[in-house]
This record gives sequence, C-alpha cells and structure tokens, in this order.
Amino acid sequence: MSQLDFKNIYDEFNTKFHNKEYEKALDLTYELLEVAQEVDIEVAYALMAKVRVLTVLDQKKQLLETLDEIIDNFSKTQDENISYIFAYALYNKAIILAKEKKYEEELSCYNQLLENFISDVSLKIELILTKTYLNKAICTKELGKLEDVVLVYEELIKNFENSEQEEVLLDVASALFNLSSIYQKLENNDKAIVKFDRLIEICNKINNKASLELLAKALVNKASLLSNINEISKALETYDEIINNFENEINPMLLSQVALALYNKILLLGELGKQAELIEVSDKFIEKFANTKDAIIKDMVLTAEILKDKEKYNTNSF
Repeated sequence: MSQLDFKNIYDEFNTKFHNKEYEKALDLTYELLEVAQEVDIEVAYALMAKVRVLTVLDQKKQLLETLDEIIDNFSKTQDENISYIFAYALYNKAIILAKEKKYEEELSCYNQLLENFISDVSLKIELILTKTYLNKAICTKELGKLEDVVLVYEELIKNFENSEQEEVLLDVASALFNLSSIYQKLENNDKAIVKFDRLIEICNKINNKASLELLAKALVNKASLLSNINEISKALETYDEIINNFENEINPMLLSQVALALYNKILLLGELGKQAELIEVSDKFIEKFANTKDAIIKDMVLTAEILKDKEKYNTNSF
C-alpha cells in the first residue's frame, strides 16, 4: 500500500476520534500499523494515534505497552519528528507512573528523556524539557532527596533561564520560586533571596497573567523572609512594591496578594510602634477589602480593625 492509503486511513481515524467514536478509531490504528509496515514515520504516527485513543479510553495496560513500543523502536532515531514523538512517549509514560506512585520508574523516564535531548536546542523540545525537570524535581522530593531536588532545579534554571520562549521562562520562574522555598527550609536565606530576585527579573520580562501572579506571590514571600531576618525596612519596601503595582488590579489572585501585603505591613508597623502609619494602612486595607467574600481576608480585616482601634485607644490614653 502507498502513503496515500496511509493518509486516507489517518484522516478517517481523526474524523472518528473527533466524533468521539473511540472504539472505531482504535480499530483504525491497527489498519494504520498494517499499512505503515516498515516506514518509520508512519509507524510512529500510527502508534501515537493508538496512544491518543487508549488515553481517552483509559486503558492503562495497553497504553503503557504502546508507549514502550514507541520508546523501544525509536530511541536511536535521527528523524526530528519521530524524536519528538519519542520524547512525548517517555514524558507520558512518566506521568502514568507518577499516578501509580512508581517513583523510581518515573525518575528513570525523566533521566532517559533528559539524557537524550538536553543538547537539543530546538524550540519544539524546550518546553518538554522544562516540564520534565519540574516533574523530576517533584518525583525526587517524593523519594525524600531534598538536596537532589535543589540540583534538579538549579540545572533547569542554568539551562533555560535565557530562553526566548515565555512559557519556558515561566517554568524557570516556577523553579526559582520552589527553589527559594527549599533554601528557606535549609535556612540558607541569602540564596533564597537571590533566587527571588532572579524570579522577579524574569517575571517582569514576561509580563503576562501567569507571570504577574507568580511575581506577586514571590514578592510577598520575599518580604516575609526579609521580615523574618530583621531586614524590616526592605520588607516594608517590598510590601509597598506589591501594593503600588497591583492594588488596582481586578484579578482576584493578585488582589489576594495585595491583601496579604497590606495585612503583613500592618503587623510590622505594630511591632515597630508606628501607630500613625498603622492606622493609615489599616484604614486603606479595611476600605479596600471590607466587602470581600474571601473568608481568610475577612478574618484579616477583622484583625486589622481590632489593631487599629487598639492603637487609637493607646494614642488617646493618658
């Protein structure tokens, strides 16, 4: 049979798949494999078609067998399109193993994928690699190897922090955020702040919805860390940066970070005994979030009202 025969069956498969006639689509994948014979690119596409259907049908055993068939057949391919299918197969096998909590096997898939593609500079493969690193870090954490998690994140950042793809840079920023949290747990606060600063730089460069949300969270966490290590003036400056940059946003996630910034600033001002400033910031916080439906922010508003009234009482007492 010819390439035309393969294309016709493949088109029919896509029609059945999009019409949710999955059993009929699955039958067509066997026809595709028969027509493909030994033409690698056609075999690869036929197997991927089978993967798509088996995923929807949730037939895990057959799905893993098909992914393994792709991995075994095409691990040494030089064809760019087939290599992408090979990478996809490894990545998706790892995801299935993660859901089954088979972490050692999952980790092996990530390592094989990275070994095969880390020198690949194509834009097409970059995003798969950053996702692989992020998942590898989670997997490594499940295995209880926190120091190794640090190495995974550091390697991701080093390899992709200069990417020109926004989604890749967002993964780098996520790695920096997670790495900062780990360094705080390891009581390496200087490194945590360095990572926060690099994250902030990258997020400002991307400047989309997801990056702004991550930026706001990072600034709140950085300010909290600065407060904990008694860098109070820097902490207050960072809270002000959050408030000034995001107080007029309508995105609920960004506004929740503004609420946290205002509330934490109120607490800091109380510790510093700056009563007039505390009352001013409290008034602003209460006015902005008085009608919030968020239960946590409601509690913060009530606390702010108590603190403000307490400071007013202290100010007016003899």
